[in-house]
Amino acid sequence: MTRYALVAALLACLGFGGAAWWQSSKVDDLQDRISAQGRANAALMAQAVQARLSAAVAAAYRESEARRASAANATIEKILTADLGECADAQLDPALSDILRGLRQAD
Repeated sequence: MTRYALVAALLACLGFGGAAWWQSSKVDDLQDRISAQGRANAALMAQAVQARLSAAVAAAYRESEARRASAANATIEKILTADLGECADAQLDPALSDILRGLRQAD
């Protein structure tokens, strides 16, 4: 009878060992998935930071271009409306005037 009890105990230990080994492999797989999700999350966070930086650069570029366009428009207006007094013996060439009017940007 003790022989059967020992065999049953041995089978129970083998069964528990197999179950523990199976659970260990499941835990390893889950830890790998957690690590992959952590890396994906870090990549997404880096992309969000990059997007915010890109938006800031784009806004600064828009402001810079608006200032440049405003200065260019002011210069073109000065050229088109310049009163050269006695120094000028002719009006601004109409072709040049048309080109400058085409360069002005609508506000």
